[in-house]
Amino acid sequence: MKREGGPPPDTRDLLRKYELQPKRSFSQNFLIQPGAIAQIADAALAMGEQIVELGPGLGALTHALLERGATVLGVELDRDMVRVLEEEFAEQDRLEVRWGDAANLDLEAYSEACGSKLVVTGNLPYQATGAIIRQVGAHHAVLGGAILMVQREVRDRLIAPPGTKEYGALTVFTRAAFEVETVCRLRPGSFYPAPKVDSAVVRFLPREAPLAEETESFRTVVRAAFQMRRKTLHNALRALGDASRASNALSEAGIDPGRRGETLSVEEFAKLAKRWDAGV
Repeated sequence: MKREGGPPPDTRDLLRKYELQPKRSFSQNFLIQPGAIAQIADAALAMGEQIVELGPGLGALTHALLERGATVLGVELDRDMVRVLEEEFAEQDRLEVRWGDAANLDLEAYSEACGSKLVVTGNLPYQATGAIIRQVGAHHAVLGGAILMVQREVRDRLIAPPGTKEYGALTVFTRAAFEVETVCRLRPGSFYPAPKVDSAVVRFLPREAPLAEETESFRTVVRAAFQMRRKTLHNALRALGDASRASNALSEAGIDPGRRGETLSVEEFAKLAKRWDAGV
C-alpha cells in the first residue's frame, strides 16, 4: 500500500492489523491528534526537506512529512514498528526505514551522504531524551533545525532562565548551540495510549554563532557546577582537585566565587571554561 495523500493511517487500526500492542519498554504513546501531527510536519518542513524522523512508530507523522514533499530517514528501535513501516510505505521511494538507536545515529555522516543539512524530528522516549538531545547538540553544524516532542518537564528545563530550579546542565549545553522555543503543548488525550504527563513540541534553531564552544573544559565546568548545585562555584570547582586553579579561573573570568552554578548564563560558563582551560 502506498501511503501518500489522503488521511494518515489510524493508530488503532494498524495495531489490530499487525496484532500489536503499545510497548512500555519503548515508551510507545502514539500521537493521534491530527492537528498536532500537521503542526509538527509544517514546522519541520519550514526548516528543510531532508528529514530524520526519530522513532516513527506506526508512521502518522511520517505520512504527513511525505505528503508535504519531504525525504525521510526513519530511525526506529522496535523491529515490529520497522516491519509496519516497511509494509505500509512499501512503494514510497522518499522514505528509508532504518532499524537502530536514535541516540547513536551519526547525523554528520548522513548529512554528508545526502549533501544537505538535516531537520530532526520525532517524539522522544523519556528514558532516551537526554541522550538524543545531546546527540542533536553535538551535530548542530549539520542541522537546519529540529522539532522534537518531549515531556513538559523537559521543555521547562530547556527554556528555563538562570536562577530557576529548572535551569541545569541540559539547559546550558542545549542553549549554547540553539535558540529554543515552544511550538505547542499537548495534553495526554492527544496520544494512544494516553501518558500520565503533558508533552510539548519544541523548536531548536541553530545559532549562527554558538554562545559557547563545547570543549572538554566547558563540559567539565558545567557538570561540576550542577552536580553540586547547592555549593558555591568555588567549592564545586575545588572538588575537581585543584583549589588554586578554581580560584584563578573564577577571578580571571570576573565571576564571584560565592555564586552558585545555576545563576550563570551560558556566556559566563563559556568565559569560565576558557579560564579553566588556561589554568592547566
